[in-house]
Amino acid sequence: MAQLVSIAIPAYSERYFAEALASALAQRYAPLEVLVCDDSAGTAIEDAVRAAADPRVRHVRNERRLGPAGNFTRCFREARGDLLKFLNDDDRLLPHCVETLAGVLEANPTVRLATSRRRVIDEHGQALPDIQATTPVAMVSALLFGRELADLALVNGVNLIGEPTTAMFRRSDLDIEGDSIFRWGGRDYRCLADMSLWLRLLRSGLAYYCAAVSSEFRMHPGQEQERPGMRFECMVERLWIARQARQAGFLAGDDAWRAALASVKARAALWQAAPGLDGPTRRAVDAFAAELDAEIAAAGRA
Repeated sequence: MAQLVSIAIPAYSERYFAEALASALAQRYAPLEVLVCDDSAGTAIEDAVRAAADPRVRHVRNERRLGPAGNFTRCFREARGDLLKFLNDDDRLLPHCVETLAGVLEANPTVRLATSRRRVIDEHGQALPDIQATTPVAMVSALLFGRELADLALVNGVNLIGEPTTAMFRRSDLDIEGDSIFRWGGRDYRCLADMSLWLRLLRSGLAYYCAAVSSEFRMHPGQEQERPGMRFECMVERLWIARQARQAGFLAGDDAWRAALASVKARAALWQAAPGLDGPTRRAVDAFAAELDAEIAAAGRA
């Protein structure tokens, strides 16, 4: 018997919401619920849900603004499905996405995370060339050791696994630390929030990678990653998550650990060479680079 899948949309911006919702409702899979946790200030998202007039959609309005982490956490807790797939409100799913990933999880209890290739689209929904993060993990669909897939992403310093929209997992396989779905090892992740989820799921068991494009990741100027200062925060989080992953049993070999640190170092070097940094940012970058150099030196002595 097919398990209930929850497509959970942590909604905030109405700009692309109708497209995201339509892609969820176009899935060739049943049973399905589409959960919309509405963190917006207006009524446009609720109006779009009402206009869809589909009994599979459940709209939950937050009484106060929760922010990204809080809204994702509420989605996790409100979902009724055994299987959970997030859908960012600016992304889209292809019609076969849920059917493909749910089928793998239902047939393979040792698979902790099912993901796929994703396509990059622009603000108008037009396909863009692959970026480093969307480079295919494999040319054919495959079962992979979870730790090996995680190490591949960590060593390259790139989220090859996918954004929240890309993957599906069992809710029962994910433990929440405190009150945030994106907290791991006492730290709250924003830039690498999705990786903090995937690594916790991949500590044991297998991963599944579907080589067919199953979702579309939209890049546009309004994204959180484009916020001023976010890129430096992302670089710092890469070191945090590498350390936490090492403690959790990933990057077990010294060579893998050094390679992961080298990936962070390469990004730090680009920042140090960037022209026009203001004084506070320059000092923060230099302090981070010094901390990283000390860690790399210690790794070299291991």
